[in-house]
Parts: sequence; C-alpha cells; structure tokens
Amino acid sequence: MVLRVENLQAKAHRVEILHGISLTVGEGEYLGLIGPNGSGKSTLMRMMAGLGKPSGGRVLWQDRPLAELGAQVRARQIALVEQQAETTDRLRVREAVELGRIPFLSPLRGWSMRDSEAVTRALSAVDMAGREDRLWHTLSGGERQRVHIARALAQSPALLLLDEPTNHLDIRHQLALLALVRSLPVSRVIALHDLNHAFSCDRVALLEGGRLKAIGPPAEVLSPDNLRESFGVEARQVRDPDGHLALHFTASLPRAG
Repeated sequence: MVLRVENLQAKAHRVEILHGISLTVGEGEYLGLIGPNGSGKSTLMRMMAGLGKPSGGRVLWQDRPLAELGAQVRARQIALVEQQAETTDRLRVREAVELGRIPFLSPLRGWSMRDSEAVTRALSAVDMAGREDRLWHTLSGGERQRVHIARALAQSPALLLLDEPTNHLDIRHQLALLALVRSLPVSRVIALHDLNHAFSCDRVALLEGGRLKAIGPPAEVLSPDNLRESFGVEARQVRDPDGHLALHFTASLPRAG
C-alpha cells in the first residue's frame, strides 16, 4: 500500500467532521469516495494530502507519518485537485500548469526540458493543448477545472487525489477525464458525485456523517440497502447491453423530521 489512514479524526470550528476513519490505498489502486453532501469527503481528501492537522489518528505515506514529511516532499508524491481551487487571473494556461513542477525545482536544479515536456503532456491529456496562451479569467469553469487537473498531472505524483473533478465539465469532457484517470499508472482516489461513475473503480468507500459506512467492491458498496440508508433513494443495479453495471433510480424517500 502507498497510503494508510488510521483512526482519523478531524474538526472544523470545534465540530467533529471525521470520526475514526481507517482505510488504505494500494499501489496503483483506483479508489472511489462517495457519500451525501456534508459526509466529510473533502475533509478526508485534504487530510490524505497532508493539508490540515487531524484531531486524532494519523495518515501514513509508505509507512511514514505524513505529518513528518516536508511540504516539498509531499508535493512530489501527492497531488490534490480540490473542488474550489483557484488561481490568479494574470496567469496564462501554460504558466498555471507549470506551477505543478515547482516541487522539483531548487537552487541546484533549475527548469529543464523534462519539466517542459511534463507540462506539455499534462495539457494534452486534458485537451487544453491549443489554449496554452489563454488568460485565466477568460476560461470557462470547465476549462479552469481541466487546467487544475493538468497542473496536478504535471507534478507526476505517485498518488492523485481528485475531489469531484467532473464538476463544471460537459459530458464529453467528463467521460474523457474519467477514462484518463482510470488509465494513469498511479494510485488514485476520486470523490464522485455521480454514483454510476463509481462502478469503474477498483473499490469504493462510502462516507456518511463523517464515518466510513462501507468499503469494498463497487457492486457490494452500491447496494440497494446502502443507497437507501445513506442517500435516501430507492435504486437497483442493472446491466447495460455491454455487460456493465449501472444504477437505476426509482424513487427518493422522504427524510424523517
């Protein structure tokens, strides 16, 4: 495994957000993270990236406490794309993606052709290669999201964390992005809003109220009982003509109170 979360707890403004979460991310694994709004997905993502201090428990990177690693070392290994990531209006697209190479630069190691090639590959991967000179403020929400993902890819991380990365993307770019993420030869954790996208993951972790309700193969975690209890919906699993599983939602259930 590359990352292990042990009995993790986290607070925000003295309110407990995460309650004793334990899970692992294996080498090359594609782990989906799902849960209702406010279940703690974004907080867990930030803790897994080493951003923020847990109120209890710990996160280990290859058996070393993540808190003991310097920020530059963490940035060479772990890249996080947050939901609400922003950047300055004055940057051009390529300049924004070049920021992903900063962890590799030092007084003894300046910008190189390797860095330029990494940026070019990242831009091409998210279909932004022809828009390198665009200014940030001229981009749509979906384009900005793709640039943030390109910046993370430019870091060449061993672990890529993506917090609902398909937000603001049209359906074509949603599918292209998810196919790209699946194809990457690194460990990936992706928080997903569309539950059907979770079927392509190796495993799925379901959060509810800051607790880990279930983790395992997608078909087991996305069970009718779990969906009813956590999301308040009636759904069943069906297979499409290609044999892939999908959810068919039949009703939403009224919440008590």
